[in-house]
Amino acid sequence: MRLYITFNFSSPITLPLNYQQILQGFIYNQIDDVAFSRFLHEEGYSDGKRSFKMFTFSRLQGKATINSKNKTITFKEKVEWQISSCLSKFIQSLGQSILMKDSLYINNHRVVVEELHYKATNVGDRKCSIRMISPITVHSTFEGSDGKKTTHYYNPWDHAFNHLINENIAHKYAAYYGEQLDSRVNIKPIKVNERDKIVTRFKDFIIEAWNGEYELRGDPKILTFACTTGIGAKNSQGFGLPEILTKWRR
Repeated sequence: MRLYITFNFSSPITLPLNYQQILQGFIYNQIDDVAFSRFLHEEGYSDGKRSFKMFTFSRLQGKATINSKNKTITFKEKVEWQISSCLSKFIQSLGQSILMKDSLYINNHRVVVEELHYKATNVGDRKCSIRMISPITVHSTFEGSDGKKTTHYYNPWDHAFNHLINENIAHKYAAYYGEQLDSRVNIKPIKVNERDKIVTRFKDFIIEAWNGEYELRGDPKILTFACTTGIGAKNSQGFGLPEILTKWRR
């Protein structure tokens, strides 16, 4: 399920360019169920040593200007925001909590909800095209002989990109449903170029990710699950949320 929110504000909002952590904190702060908020933040759904929060969110969408010198972005008018999760109760409770709050703040800027609605995510066919409204990130971490860990990020044309996305989907599926996947998803870049590469920071980590348009093929149930929970890694940090553009019949 996906939550669509339009925020309005009386004066421009200025945020750091890497504002994903601010939005993530906003989400956790709006969950009224303290135990559930703590569970999502500190534990999540596990498959072996891997843990998943099962939600993702978009960047803020609206008219904005970027100050490269100060590394800030300023939104001058209303913004639209999407939050997605396979946890329907979480999305519904989050929406209700946001509507019930007398005051809402994003990085100390007061915002007002102009519109809020829900929509179920459903891919009914074995093929669809998507546009990323928060970029995909795919990586592997290696430990060298000196014990230091190195993270390598993959681009959409690397064979490992598709493989690691499938591995990620399988782990999330097992963590949520408690069963193993018996099919794979194929993801292929359609309209992606070097300008779609995003280099950002979350806390103290540099992350490489990719916007653009992609084609997905696979079991409709798995495609729906992937588009709902997020594609690739670091979903709860604001990565991997797609907008479904087109659906085809078999």
